[in-house]
Amino acid sequence: MRHRVCAALIEEEQILMIELHTPSRTFWTLPGGGVENGETKEEAVVREVLEETHLHVTVERKLYEISIDQGTETCFLVRRVLGSPEPRLGIDPELSLDQQELRAVQFRPLKELQNDPQIDRLLTLL
Repeated sequence: MRHRVCAALIEEEQILMIELHTPSRTFWTLPGGGVENGETKEEAVVREVLEETHLHVTVERKLYEISIDQGTETCFLVRRVLGSPEPRLGIDPELSLDQQELRAVQFRPLKELQNDPQIDRLLTLL
């Protein structure tokens, strides 16, 4: 069982998202990933955001926790650490460089994402 975490970083009515290209589809999602052994979910979400976006964040609060096939997915509201630079695309350290699925990172307007189930769930909790 491997629990997952995701981060909601919202600034000026926009949310930070990652574009993923997998063998079966391309989609936008929140930064996040698996919780490592010996790591809290809060530590995992801070690490995942740093790996994928080069941003240092702090956890504000838990937004939701849902059951998924492998365990749970916990989403946290996070804030950028003061002085942290603009986001830039990182890597997934579990994949080789020629197998990277991360393709883009950008802030996307919340109003354009109302039909996204992940974002819709967040908006009801903010």
